Amino acid sequence: MAKQKTYRMGEFSQRLGVTRDLVKHYEKQHILTSRREEGNQYRYYYHAQYPAILISKKLQNLGYSLREIGHLLNEASLEEYAEENARRIAALEREQLLQSIALEGLRFVHDCQQKEIEGTLLGSWELQERPALVFFPFSGMTEFLPLSAEDTAAMSGWTDATPAVEYCRLIREGKVIFGFTASEKLARLLGLGGSQVERFSACRVFCYYLRVPRSAIGGQVNSDEAEIQKMLPPAMAALEAQGLTAAGPILVRHLFEAPEDGTFYYYCQMSIPVCGQTPTLTA
Repeated sequence: MAKQKTYRMGEFSQRLGVTRDLVKHYEKQHILTSRREEGNQYRYYYHAQYPAILISKKLQNLGYSLREIGHLLNEASLEEYAEENARRIAALEREQLLQSIALEGLRFVHDCQQKEIEGTLLGSWELQERPALVFFPFSGMTEFLPLSAEDTAAMSGWTDATPAVEYCRLIREGKVIFGFTASEKLARLLGLGGSQVERFSACRVFCYYLRVPRSAIGGQVNSDEAEIQKMLPPAMAALEAQGLTAAGPILVRHLFEAPEDGTFYYYCQMSIPVCGQTPTLTA
């Protein structure tokens, strides 16, 4: 059997396109091994060790640390290796979903901004199929709702999950509650909850686009109630003009904010659950 040729560290690292420091680090983490010849202090490596570097690079790009790689290559059982990969698959799928939600949200807001630039957003409407939603309420018009220790902890989870979850207002019987909303599927994935959470079934919604002066939000007492009274009639008139009837609480989704004539406005989408025949789309 032919004897394998050995390479000193400098030549080995150069031939493989990696740095000497990387080779040293890989050896420290027990990914590579070297031998020393009697009479000198040089480290020698075999070309057959190159696959260990390729495997390690692959695992690094999949999120593994060098310490974890050394453990997987030298100590872990097949079952342990498979369990760790399963955990990372779930984490990557979660991250991928959140990224896709962020991308979808950015595109939607950008489209709305372009329509506003063109002067076609405000007063426009569309019908959508809304998935089952989870709504976490946290404040009324002028103060936070009483929150238990459980709900305070839940609030932190909802806050950290933005923009995957959305800040919005719930309008029910003329009263306004501020809160977060997310699809039921997303809420389960992110582990979002709380004792005050409300759930709304999937339904068809009439989406109407409007804006609210920023000074009305968190400003004078009852100012937001006054704005609600101003923006509900045109939305309801547009709804009724299509032969539809409101069939549940209304959600007002914040889209973006922008100035006009020295006043900043919040641009919003009002989502009204509906019943009735599907209208002819004449918006």
